[in-house]
Amino acid sequence: MTKNQQPTTRNQQTIGIIGYGRFGKLLARSLSRDFAIRVFEPGLEQQTLGASIDAVSLRDAVLADYVFVCVPIVAFESAMQVIEPLLPEGTPVLDVCSVKVHPTVMMRKYLRAKSPILPTHPMFGPVSAKDGWTNLPFVLCPEPDATPQEMALLRFWEEYIIQKQGARAITMSADEHDRITAYNLCLTQLLGRVLGNIGIQSSPIDAQSFKHLLSMKEMSYSDSMELLIGMHRFNPYSNEMRSRLRAELQSIETIIAEY
Repeated sequence: MTKNQQPTTRNQQTIGIIGYGRFGKLLARSLSRDFAIRVFEPGLEQQTLGASIDAVSLRDAVLADYVFVCVPIVAFESAMQVIEPLLPEGTPVLDVCSVKVHPTVMMRKYLRAKSPILPTHPMFGPVSAKDGWTNLPFVLCPEPDATPQEMALLRFWEEYIIQKQGARAITMSADEHDRITAYNLCLTQLLGRVLGNIGIQSSPIDAQSFKHLLSMKEMSYSDSMELLIGMHRFNPYSNEMRSRLRAELQSIETIIAEY
């Protein structure tokens, strides 16, 4: 789709999904009721993966009306370098990374000269969205100097997310997103891993607060270590969060020892 093309009916539109991991599969399944989905994942070309979901070549995937990049954070820049020469001018590109400053910088660097971009972060995964997106937050981070095409892209997906999926569309800057998620996402993923690593388990005398910790552990372990590493390496505020956490743990240790 070029910058001047207008979509016809929604069910005639196509979405290319680059990356078919856990979230790529969730996105494909969720969007396939309204769009024809073209998935690119090495080793899956020329297969039917489900109703309205077909595995295709990378070249065919980027010929879709919209392209969602669903690769790991650590591989995002290399994905941009591969996609850029194949991407038709004007094709909108969205990402779904759990950090936003880094992929925004990469899309701006490699793609924005030829295509409108929209950084996004669905604040859910396959576990929390197993029954759909209803009332779940979906963050959209348009560029401060968004072009008319990018504003149209933002409005289209805001409407779709709210009206068709029932999620809550929340608009904020990429920097604000990363400031917040350093504490509400990076921190919980980190604590969940730590709790699992020290071996906490359910018992017959669990307090309700401990059950919340078990849930945190299970949610963290349902995601990959690659995701946790990517969030902490590429969120510019995660190091500050970990430093504060270490300092507060040491402070509590001192209080206990000296009381």
